[in-house]
Amino acid sequence: MLRFKQHIVFTFILTCFLPYYEVRAEKFEDVEIRVIRPRYFNKSGRLELGGALTTVMNETFIYTFLATGLASFHFSESLALEASLSYGTGINKEDKRILFDEFEIKTQIFRTQYNAELALQWTPIYGKWQLSSGRLIYFDTYLQVGAGNTGVNWQYDDFCDPPDFEQNPDAEPLPSNTVKSYPGFSLGAGQRYFVSKKQAYKVDFKFHRFFYNTLDAECNPTAVEAAGNFESGASHDTLTLQFGTSYFF
Repeated sequence: MLRFKQHIVFTFILTCFLPYYEVRAEKFEDVEIRVIRPRYFNKSGRLELGGALTTVMNETFIYTFLATGLASFHFSESLALEASLSYGTGINKEDKRILFDEFEIKTQIFRTQYNAELALQWTPIYGKWQLSSGRLIYFDTYLQVGAGNTGVNWQYDDFCDPPDFEQNPDAEPLPSNTVKSYPGFSLGAGQRYFVSKKQAYKVDFKFHRFFYNTLDAECNPTAVEAAGNFESGASHDTLTLQFGTSYFF
């Protein structure tokens, strides 16, 4: 008797709600439903070569642009080792000119000329999103940590006044402009957007910290060194944004 009552209740519920589900099904007749599918792009055991344009984002008085070459080997879908080499130059901003021409203020500038790094890359996210046209764009998101060297182009007329040898014949002359290399490390995150089975577009954001000798940033390094007023391990931070493309082999 109990099973008969349960059967009656189930039949009643089904009769009440079946029209609702039929209407819902009719609403989705023209909708294409995509299910989970195998990975579109495989990186394991492949070499990735590419190029990018890199800019330093946190230098107040100059624009810095670097051409970057990239080479990565993917041990698996999630782990890779990437080598990068960047070289470029800085362009003075209008702010720097105004400070000097109107207020005779000079500013200390860290002009990044090159950057060479080796980084371990971890890719925890792989996914896709759909354009309004219906096309699917596949991407992955990665994190990386690396170490390397940063070359700083010290241009002492940026922040030093030339000595007056007429008043002080023994004054220390300004150091000659030079490029110094400093060790450091970086932390970063980025994404690849796969446009074919062999090509991807890339965007990266990185935090760099390098360690320099403050004597290199002094207008009178000999006098400062004699007084002992310098630090050999001072740190400087830069933030870089990088756009590029790469090919897989």
